Amino acid sequence: MDDFLNQHKSEYDAQVFAREAANTAKLPPSKKFKTDENSVPLTPFAIGARSSMHTIRLHEKYQALGIPQPLFTYGGSGMEGWTVTVSFPGLDAKELQGISEEKKFNSKQEAKEALSKRALEILEELENEGKVKKAEKGSGPNYVGQLLEFQRSTASPQPTYNDYQSGTRFACLITIDGHAREFGSLDSMSSSKKAARQEAARCAVEYFKSQGVWPEDVASVGGIKKKKAAQQPSSIPEMDPASTPGKFPTVASISTSSPNNMSNAQQVASLAAVLSLPTPEWRFTPHPSDKDFHSVSCFFKGGGLHEGPIGEVRNIFGKKKAKEECARLTLHYLNEVRERRVAYGQRMMEGIVGGGGEKEVLGQRQSEREMGGVSDEEFEDAVEILRG
Repeated sequence: MDDFLNQHKSEYDAQVFAREAANTAKLPPSKKFKTDENSVPLTPFAIGARSSMHTIRLHEKYQALGIPQPLFTYGGSGMEGWTVTVSFPGLDAKELQGISEEKKFNSKQEAKEALSKRALEILEELENEGKVKKAEKGSGPNYVGQLLEFQRSTASPQPTYNDYQSGTRFACLITIDGHAREFGSLDSMSSSKKAARQEAARCAVEYFKSQGVWPEDVASVGGIKKKKAAQQPSSIPEMDPASTPGKFPTVASISTSSPNNMSNAQQVASLAAVLSLPTPEWRFTPHPSDKDFHSVSCFFKGGGLHEGPIGEVRNIFGKKKAKEECARLTLHYLNEVRERRVAYGQRMMEGIVGGGGEKEVLGQRQSEREMGGVSDEEFEDAVEILRG
């Protein structure tokens, strides 16, 4: 076959060339399109505008005034066009509620920009007329601080702030252990969590005032003013050196003065050493929904009956304040422990001095043990305190 093709290759190529020439001759001539030299060229036309200038300016304006954030509500679709309405929820200005445009826009962004421009013009006009004023920072009483100090001054549990949100608005309800009712209202919406908590705290303060338990000497910007004492009570009692020989001091004769510069936590650590307790351990638990609120308990690891938790406080605003409040309650607890040990040791020593001797003391000790009294360690500490 290959030999045959090689012998007749020239004839085959001639036939292929003739066939291609015949096909080319059959094609119709190409048409030439005529152009009108006087025709007007196509001109692009506007289909929309994209800008965020007025949206940004409106954002800066309502933030500067401290008023609620505007709420944009959209309608329509990409096929038929978009409509939009803007309102300022919670703002007492009818002119700024339900602002809308009859025109339909090609995009949501274009609609928002157009409504922002109109809302900005109305807002600036109301500002010039004095109908919308800038919120003053720090104006009005600090109800949150007042309520916090009031609860601390009465050794009561700290309030729990429960925050709620609806769109860009916030509300708050306060619950306090020992009070069945809640303070605040979900109908009273504010522009921020801080403002909502202030409103709920105000309701609680008004309630305590109506009950006649609110103190008169209150600082409007912070808490309750405390009268400065000439000598602060101490958590670490000292023995009265003026006690006569052979006569053991009573609990009432123990001095209770302490340095003014010692915090409650420092006094707890010092008193724990006196009572032969381990170094106090403060365990913090932040609130799951708000990390600014803390629950704290004090533990004495290996402290036996006094291991803990002691002085537990819940949902205190600020880690430092939470620890100080827990330390205050722990300090009160340790003072009671010391007083019990001193009183018990005094009874034991009086039995020895009074002539009962060791037998009477051991008998009394056995009686205390059978009745579930103080432990051996507390008994030894009580005697050590009296001897020291």
